[in-house]
Amino acid sequence: MSILLRLLGLFLFATAPGRAQSPEAFGASNLTPPVLNPLPGPRYSARLRVWQGIPSIERTAQGRLWATWYGGPIIEGQRGEGNYAVLVTSDDDGRTWSKPVAVYDATPFFGGITLDPHLWIDPAGRLWWFVNRVLPVKDPNGPYSVWGFCTANPDAPVPTWQAPVFAGYGSALNKPTVLSNGDWLRPVDTFEKADPERTRFYVSRDQGKTFSFLSKTPIKDGSFSEQMVVERRDGSLWALSRALYGIAQVESFDRGATWRNDRPFTTERGVNARFHFRRLRSGALLLVLNDDPKVRTRLTALLSEDEGRTWPHRLLLDDRALVTYPDGTEASNGFIYLIYDHGRYVKGEQEILFAKMTEADIKAGRLVNPDSKLRQVINRLADHGGGVHVTNEMRKARDEHEKAAAAHAARP
Repeated sequence: MSILLRLLGLFLFATAPGRAQSPEAFGASNLTPPVLNPLPGPRYSARLRVWQGIPSIERTAQGRLWATWYGGPIIEGQRGEGNYAVLVTSDDDGRTWSKPVAVYDATPFFGGITLDPHLWIDPAGRLWWFVNRVLPVKDPNGPYSVWGFCTANPDAPVPTWQAPVFAGYGSALNKPTVLSNGDWLRPVDTFEKADPERTRFYVSRDQGKTFSFLSKTPIKDGSFSEQMVVERRDGSLWALSRALYGIAQVESFDRGATWRNDRPFTTERGVNARFHFRRLRSGALLLVLNDDPKVRTRLTALLSEDEGRTWPHRLLLDDRALVTYPDGTEASNGFIYLIYDHGRYVKGEQEILFAKMTEADIKAGRLVNPDSKLRQVINRLADHGGGVHVTNEMRKARDEHEKAAAAHAARP
């Protein structure tokens, strides 16, 4: 399908009769719960997807892998029918992956927008699938909201999901952190560019039954916050946050109630993109990022054994261009699973991949465990007949669509 035909489809959808009908007219609000689609049809197949990215991964205690990401027929974050989050699973350690077993698509609900999803296994072993929705409502807290779907049977190939839990106003794409006192600290970004304190934290003190606002903090030269938190051995909290120059850092000495000491963590790597930051069971800290100051390349896992003062150990995961947005989990058997995307808008690329490694691999700077592996493909659109026909096709379509919509709005 040509760019013009895709553009026409987006334009007709955006200007169709009834599109201006407000959710408020039907009593809907930003707190109206979302609904999962547990029986996704062919419209959500990889063959009909033209872009995909921003993935997340988890592994159950019994070894089932789960992965999620979002994609569709229009560029990420744009209005229009199509973008959605998919959930897939593997019961053979990632050698093969299922078709989507569930989908979250906000579009049918008053033209909502789906944003970056992520997965998390809580201390009780339950799997959470967090999704983000943008609903065109007039709300003093903004149009963005985070919701968590939870299942108590994550080893089932098609799990049963509980009712969604509201997890914050804003958008979130990184896992919560469980503190030593049992609190679940939930990072959120309001996405309000004019708000200097858009970096927010929510907390759950009842094991995920509810989440409530806890605190906010400014980040100088902040980009999309995409922050992650670890608890230090002395009980203080250390948050790293995406910034225009790389990665920023702030600290809390009251379990996240207030934050201070905003300063750069690194300007030499991180490249204004998502990273992954966590404490491993051994006590070491893991940081996965683009080890480059300007380009989304050289995706690398770094290890620190002195509370982040130095990072002497590193393993290069993927040295190609446009490898980015890592997420990860640590299995009970000691393996670390990392997921990322490659070439979101590049013809023939558009991959979701994962890597499996141990701390010993990172310390050695190469794979020393025979069961470790790098650059394992979960999904590549071209393998299914999907994807763009021209590199950056959807970026071009977005630009043309915005020009056409502006011209239409300016008509007398």
